[in-house]
Amino acid sequence: MPVGFDFNGNYFYVGGMNLLKSTKYKNVLRNNMVAIVIDDLKTIDPWDPRVMKMYGIAGIVTRQGGYTDRIDHPNPGHIELVLKRNGVGGLTNMSL
Repeated sequence: MPVGFDFNGNYFYVGGMNLLKSTKYKNVLRNNMVAIVIDDLKTIDPWDPRVMKMYGIAGIVTRQGGYTDRIDHPNPGHIELVLKRNGVGGLTNMSL
């Protein structure tokens, strides 16, 4: 399921309007070992997708700031991901 996220240089933060009711939130409470996939299209013509899959440990945090401050229903609850390893395909301008 697509979600919004922020990256502060150390952690990824996943959030949303109804985070506390989401399956993602409930899954993190049961098992904090997670994976996240970020994909993008560099160009449509020619078709040039980019993808990054990362594994890590997640926790629930309260955080002000980030993209949720710019939407109609900001929610300070976020899933914070601490990355342990990643696999990169086509992303060259992202450092972890």
